[in-house]
Amino acid sequence: MDQNFLSKRLKTLAWPVVIAVTVTVAALIVSAIVVKSPRLASPERLASTETPVPPVLEKILLAPKAGEGAFDTPFFNVKEEELTLSAFKGQGVVLNFWATWCLPCVREMPALDNLATKLKERGVHVVALSEDRKALDMVPAFYASKGIENLDIYYDVKSRLSRKLGVAGLPTTVLIAADGHEVGRVKGAVEWDADAIVEYLAQALGPQ
Repeated sequence: MDQNFLSKRLKTLAWPVVIAVTVTVAALIVSAIVVKSPRLASPERLASTETPVPPVLEKILLAPKAGEGAFDTPFFNVKEEELTLSAFKGQGVVLNFWATWCLPCVREMPALDNLATKLKERGVHVVALSEDRKALDMVPAFYASKGIENLDIYYDVKSRLSRKLGVAGLPTTVLIAADGHEVGRVKGAVEWDADAIVEYLAQALGPQ
């Protein structure tokens, strides 16, 4: 048999073997990287490292839906100074929309007042934003009558911020992490000062 022909035949047969070995080695390398590198880990593994939502919030925590420009929409403090959510970047925010005429809002205000104290040293600010039309006339008296001592007075002129954030109904509480993104929101009254909720908010919203 011609030696040149035999040599060419062997080379032709060898190529599939080389390709198969190369593919196998590459697959083993990729597999090792995925196992060892957290950046390439599965979504399930990444999700398991997130702050777990306590059962009391799990069923009522709604998805984020902040509108464009919401973090630059102004609201005001008791001195009638203009503020935006962007000013709080670097610390977490529990943003509660409420009004003095809203009975569920009134019911949860003491819990928010306690929450403000518990989160103050953990980099999370509680912003109770009044939707009352004459907030500066009504909120100070309301705070005094209910013994609210730890919440600053803020109000939302013509509900501009609540509309930007897509708030539908009071009370609604929007949870904003220190990096400026909305984690989620809750519609309705909640015992915000419960230990499990306080710990979740500190971990999920506070500076990392």
